[in-house]
Amino acid sequence: MKSLFALNKEERWIALVALIVLLVLNAMLINQYSPLFLKCGKVGYWSVFSKNFRMSGYDCWSYITLSNLRIHFETPRHPLFLSLLWPLHYLNKWLMDVTGVNCAVHIMSVLTMFCGTYSMVFLHRVFRKVMDMSRIDAILLTLLFFSFAHVAVAMIVPDHFVLSLFLLTMTLWITGNAMKEGRRLPLLQWALMLFLTAGITLTNGAKTMLAACFCERRRVLNWHYITGAVMVPLLVLACLWWWQYDTLEVPQQRTTQRIEENLRKKKGNDFDRHVAERGQWMKEHSGEPVSDLPLLSMTDVTTPRLPVVIENFFGESIQLHRDYLLQDMSHTRPVVVKYRWAGHYVIEALMVLMLAAGLFAGRRNRFMLMCMSWFAVDIMLHLVLGFGINEVYIMTADWIFIIPIAIASLMGSLTKKGRWALRTVVALTAVWLLAYNGSLIVDYLSIPYKLLPK
Repeated sequence: MKSLFALNKEERWIALVALIVLLVLNAMLINQYSPLFLKCGKVGYWSVFSKNFRMSGYDCWSYITLSNLRIHFETPRHPLFLSLLWPLHYLNKWLMDVTGVNCAVHIMSVLTMFCGTYSMVFLHRVFRKVMDMSRIDAILLTLLFFSFAHVAVAMIVPDHFVLSLFLLTMTLWITGNAMKEGRRLPLLQWALMLFLTAGITLTNGAKTMLAACFCERRRVLNWHYITGAVMVPLLVLACLWWWQYDTLEVPQQRTTQRIEENLRKKKGNDFDRHVAERGQWMKEHSGEPVSDLPLLSMTDVTTPRLPVVIENFFGESIQLHRDYLLQDMSHTRPVVVKYRWAGHYVIEALMVLMLAAGLFAGRRNRFMLMCMSWFAVDIMLHLVLGFGINEVYIMTADWIFIIPIAIASLMGSLTKKGRWALRTVVALTAVWLLAYNGSLIVDYLSIPYKLLPK
């Protein structure tokens, strides 16, 4: 574990630059919502945070949990996220008593900066040590990854996506290195990786199990592996979730029901009208789900896929739209927004072509096949089942590392002259995306929270 987080001389520069950039962006985010988000005491935290935080549909439920231990996210999908926030709540409670300031935004910023910085380090290791890229190519591809719009955004918002990115890139590095060296990983390590990845986002557990299939091959069919590396961690995760649900969520649900009943008595038709208006907006901006059962209620089988793929999946994920900039689909942003300039579509097409060429070039490489299987999970989840398809760009951090990894595979298959040409294209694209996305993110973070579209 110590060597996992130890940085060599080359990685220290990667980490330092990433940390400085994330520190600036997080400071701007905290400043944007100051002093509102720093209030503590007898404060309606749900109203303070949920009615004011707006950034592209990302949730700020972690702020509320850290402030008063109220839970507003779906714990069956993120059971370990609550376990992580629980002790941090008591840290924040102590800080509020000492300083008179709600430090939830600061605590989440430290957590996201740590995860974001090490995500960059782990991906850089994949390029350098798993894919044998040169130093300049590894740096360029790491820079390209960070230049993607919703990679940078995911690293500053108080949601779980940067934690998923941290754990997935860590899994890529650990399993990729093991495959390259031709060694097996201990059963306990697989169990721990499944526990962590599935705990933060349940569907990411499938990626860890796929990684095990490619890394361990036939060993995954051994009953020792199935029991110890799959069934035990998932059972522990289920028990942990149930205990948290019974201890925290059930009492909260009773309290919430009483509050809603009191609001309905107090505000009468106004409360019911507000609920109806929100429901109507969501209905107009959402398609029909596969089922109304838990977890399946967020699927969508009717929203047209092609516009979403062009404008959101490969569009907004990589390049922000100027119109409705970082606005929330649940409030003011249409599902599909078009770019003003045709050049954005050229850049998008270029990224898709490099992705396709890289996947083809790596079709016989076991590590690349593993990455492709991960990508297939996201395609099935978001584009086939339509899970979260109306704001699919907020899931960018879960899959978009496939693009620079595919480009690395393509570079390895080219001649020296071809590599220089591709290197130039990657460098120019990364610089453009950093300048374009970076300027828009900074502009957005400079808007006072009172002026953000609600």
